[in-house]
Amino acid sequence: MEPWNHALGEFSGKLPALVRRSLSCHRFVVTLLLLAAWASCSRSKRSEVQPPDQELDAALRPATLVSGLRRMAGAHFHATSTFRVNAAGGPDAGAKDSLTTTTDLWIDKQGNFRLAESNDQDGGREVVRVAGELAVALRYGKFIRRPAQDPEPPRFLEEGVGAPSAAWDTVRRFVEVVPAGSRAFRLSKAAEPRAELAASTPLRKWRETVEVQSLVGDAQLDASGRLQTFSLASHFRAVRDGTPIEGELAVAATVDAVVAPVIMPAAETLPARQRTILEERALLGGLGGRVAALPSSPKTSGGRRSATSAGPGQDKLKQPRQPSPAKAPASGKQGTP
Repeated sequence: MEPWNHALGEFSGKLPALVRRSLSCHRFVVTLLLLAAWASCSRSKRSEVQPPDQELDAALRPATLVSGLRRMAGAHFHATSTFRVNAAGGPDAGAKDSLTTTTDLWIDKQGNFRLAESNDQDGGREVVRVAGELAVALRYGKFIRRPAQDPEPPRFLEEGVGAPSAAWDTVRRFVEVVPAGSRAFRLSKAAEPRAELAASTPLRKWRETVEVQSLVGDAQLDASGRLQTFSLASHFRAVRDGTPIEGELAVAATVDAVVAPVIMPAAETLPARQRTILEERALLGGLGGRVAALPSSPKTSGGRRSATSAGPGQDKLKQPRQPSPAKAPASGKQGTP
């Protein structure tokens, strides 16, 4: 047998073993890659799990609530909120301020919305947005329709769903959140308040002085983390503008799916009003442009203002004319007898 035939025969005999060895190495590499991917996914899932209080923080933000309602392709948000405060000391001791508000917000699958708010002080408003138009009416008033201008529509929506977030922010440091089922939470007063970041605005500074006496509530999220129900009731004390106050808050909110479209109500168009010259000067004076001067009184050819407006027996200032004094006779002359 020739040498090259002998070599080919030896290679053919070793080929199955080489293939098996290669396949074994390939399986080993694939197994390692799968194990690494599984470990990475496990770490990712563990990192995505948030503490219950942070999960509620995210779900109650007005912008997050509005985004969740829009994704439902038709939703109804209903909330009632009561905020009551009375002065505990000072000249206003015993004075009470209380406001209970009922809010309903409907959003259809096109993104149109209808917001209706009313309170126990005989106030309220209704806002409807359909396509590019906005209709607004105060309680007992008529709708006025005008073009919708950003950022008005998002601001109306976030104001409409803001009651749960306002209550939560007031007493958040004292809330203990305990899981109570699948995406369900029970709220109670914590034994010790949590540290809180400094107030973002001076108007919120008083919340750093809040001390909660009692607190109870619950919350339910869906599988995607979207709010379904929320309730919170609390009594607290605080200091605002140097005055000790005692407060009470109670909020309840629900989110349901609806399919009814939002339609524009009968409304009057916003009338266009022509501005006066003084208003135009006030608006344009700071823009660096030249504004025409106010019209002046007509002048005569000699450059003096005409006195045509003066009536008989009046001077240019419309004052009664005074009789001229008699002139004295010239020196050396006698008056006519």
